[in-house]
Amino acid sequence: MRFDGLVTPCYIINDEEYTQNITRFRAEFESRWNGRVLFGYSVKTNNFPYMLKAALAHGFYAEVVSPDEYAFALRCGCREDNIIYNGPQKRDTVVSACAAGSIVNLDNLEEVERVCAAFRDSEHKPAVGLRVNYDIERDCPGEATCTGIPGRFGICLENGDFEKALAMLRESGIELAGLHLHQSSKTRSLAIYRSIAGTAVQIGREFGLDALRYVDIGGGFFGGSFFPGKPTYAEYAETVCGTLREFYSPEKTALILEPGAAILATSMDYLTSVLNIREVRGHRIVTVDGSVVHINPFMNPHPTPFTMINPGVESTVEQIIGGSTCMELDRFYPRDMKNLAQHDSKFLFHCCGAYMSTHNSSFINAAPNIYLKRGEEYTLLRKKSIDSLFPKESEI
Repeated sequence: MRFDGLVTPCYIINDEEYTQNITRFRAEFESRWNGRVLFGYSVKTNNFPYMLKAALAHGFYAEVVSPDEYAFALRCGCREDNIIYNGPQKRDTVVSACAAGSIVNLDNLEEVERVCAAFRDSEHKPAVGLRVNYDIERDCPGEATCTGIPGRFGICLENGDFEKALAMLRESGIELAGLHLHQSSKTRSLAIYRSIAGTAVQIGREFGLDALRYVDIGGGFFGGSFFPGKPTYAEYAETVCGTLREFYSPEKTALILEPGAAILATSMDYLTSVLNIREVRGHRIVTVDGSVVHINPFMNPHPTPFTMINPGVESTVEQIIGGSTCMELDRFYPRDMKNLAQHDSKFLFHCCGAYMSTHNSSFINAAPNIYLKRGEEYTLLRKKSIDSLFPKESEI
């Protein structure tokens, strides 16, 4: 079908943009780390099956953070030895994932104990990674997501827990294969990645880990279009690889990246149509058939890049763009809106591929249609439906 045939509200996957993001991200890191480079698709960032399957077709691994996501990756056709298993809630699956050959990064001492107990007397011992918790505010004051309070994931480096975990693994004859150092930040700056890679170097030197199988930098990069003035893929790659080379050799140690928003954010748009327009005490209120929860699930009042289809005349009149739910806070914030909306106008919001459709629920409206755009043709991949509200008879 063509654009005019799309049923709104809907998401639109831009296949060309997605493929371009994947290939460019890969190329920048592979050209600077002349050894093995692995890329993990962040399932939590967008769990629509098409997106993961397309990434797998480009040689990506699946990066998952729960037993449910692990099962999801398998259902999408991912082999267990092509899964990177992170997160704090692995429970018993931490043992089965290790046995299956997944790349498992242990998040806490309880997971270390569980794996050591399971494989202490085994002839076939796994190799595991450790998620490192360190004070990134030391290097990047004010940039961490949790400024003022410690991040809660990983094994603390400063209090001796990391050294304790290392000793537990060695005592059980289990190899430390790698380090995982993902950090959440507000800035996604080059300084964040210089700190992450630099901490990997520091740990390697202190504990004699120059022969690690991998260093996993994590994700959190900017990427795609719509981000002028932000770090590029090339700048991230230069910063990470240049810093790691101070201690690690590409011939010995693989580099793992877990891009989420970097490849996904700009790969999806969200289209919504005007339902009605009213004037209320000097304010022009435009109601659309979509909802801000589809593109901004936490309803933060931040401007979103967009294109208006069938715009009205240019005007400085302030317009309130309201969603279709009965929540007053269901309001869109189009960036730099210069035209009046009309009854036949549509809003095409950009950068909707990360952490948006993942949060879809059936609150008031069922989850929107999802279309795949290739050239000028659109294919329906997910149809809006209330079926998920009704359990199967066997579940009642």
